[in-house]
Amino acid sequence: MKYTTAALCLVSATLSLAAPTAPVAQVSARETHTYAGFAVPSIIKNHDITSNLNTQDVQTATVRNGGIETSTLYDIPIPEAAAGKTCALVIRAQNVGNGDNILGEQTMDVFRNSFTDLASLPSGNLRDTELARVRFDAATGFYNFDKVGFANPAIEAFPCPAGKTLHWETVAVGEFDINVIKQDFSSNGVDAPNGLSVGWW
Repeated sequence: MKYTTAALCLVSATLSLAAPTAPVAQVSARETHTYAGFAVPSIIKNHDITSNLNTQDVQTATVRNGGIETSTLYDIPIPEAAAGKTCALVIRAQNVGNGDNILGEQTMDVFRNSFTDLASLPSGNLRDTELARVRFDAATGFYNFDKVGFANPAIEAFPCPAGKTLHWETVAVGEFDINVIKQDFSSNGVDAPNGLSVGWW
């Protein structure tokens, strides 16, 4: 997997000049909320589609590029502080060119998965139900919900499952799609963390 990660970085850097621009017309405007807090993943694993192996990492590496394809698995514990609140998926990539690498389709499908403990899942992804499609907005550094690609996203606004852990997966879209995003594993409660999080208000 270390070799694969290195290869991803090399290939994506080589092809950056040829990367197509994401069609802005397909992206819905991102709703602005005053968030009261953010839940971040307790663990991330990158899933190699070819080998079926999972490797713990500190970044999202959701990629489809020729013979390389990886998705990213997350355990996201929702704290009791979110009880009675409304939650939403938030994905931020504020360090493009300095740790984050977004190329090609710049789009990810988000799934609910049926694993119960990612730490003890050495292989497989147990993909279940699609929840949303999101597309990167370079002007804001956030991923917006793509309601043309997937109408009625289930995680744009949903009752916070306080005290429970969400088990999600991000999956690449199209033939050339690179979403490599360093993950913040803590939050100051005010600013959206880099990477994937669940905000509540």
